[in-house]
Amino acid sequence: MKPVLDAVVKLVNTIRSRGLIHRQFRDFLQSLQSEYSDVLYYTKVRWLSAGCVFERVLQLKDDIVSFFHEKQCSAECEMLEDTEWLSDFAFFTDFLCHMNNLNVNMQGKNQFIDDIWAHLKAFKLKLNLFARQLAKNDLSHFSRLNSIPSVNEEKLKNYEDGLKKLHFEFERRFQDFSAIQTELDIFTMPFNVNCEAVRPDLQLELIELQSNNHLKQSFLNMPKLEFYKSLSKVSFPNLISHAQKISAM
Repeated sequence: MKPVLDAVVKLVNTIRSRGLIHRQFRDFLQSLQSEYSDVLYYTKVRWLSAGCVFERVLQLKDDIVSFFHEKQCSAECEMLEDTEWLSDFAFFTDFLCHMNNLNVNMQGKNQFIDDIWAHLKAFKLKLNLFARQLAKNDLSHFSRLNSIPSVNEEKLKNYEDGLKKLHFEFERRFQDFSAIQTELDIFTMPFNVNCEAVRPDLQLELIELQSNNHLKQSFLNMPKLEFYKSLSKVSFPNLISHAQKISAM
């Protein structure tokens, strides 16, 4: 992805660094009634915020090309007329959009570690889906790439392989979450977990909990942490301690 990012940032900086062209470019875009934002002028780009820059440049691609041709410096934007480069650009723009969605989900309020893990598991499943679909030339979830005419099969295979590698990397980096899946399940869905599959110190308390319909209804109607705070310290000391441990992660 870095070569594509470098090329986009270079293009943006070319526009930004020429004072006269900078003003003319804004006027030019306005004359074409193109929406415009200073997001195009980012100089330092993080991987996630790069998605905003990619999206904006892709939206303004035809306007940018027309502008540079008019100024007789078409070499500055020749990659925007190269289908091979545009395929990579569109793919990364689509992918960064999916990454941004993951980032937004994980930054939501009042989330515990089990919520974060749920988002990560969902994204891993999405990566598998994307890879399988690309293998069948299905671009349902890559709309920008789908807008590029005649994307060759070798490119699609490279994208598929890249997604598989990323899935493997996600598995490696977050393997600790998988190791504590049962611990998370006890916190997240105590009324569904198999009592025989949990630690002995929690088994009897879970049986008592799962047999109480009143507590089951309370669990459905209350935020998780509030529910555990409402439990009797006499009847459920270990479950309360477990909930405190998980919520502090």
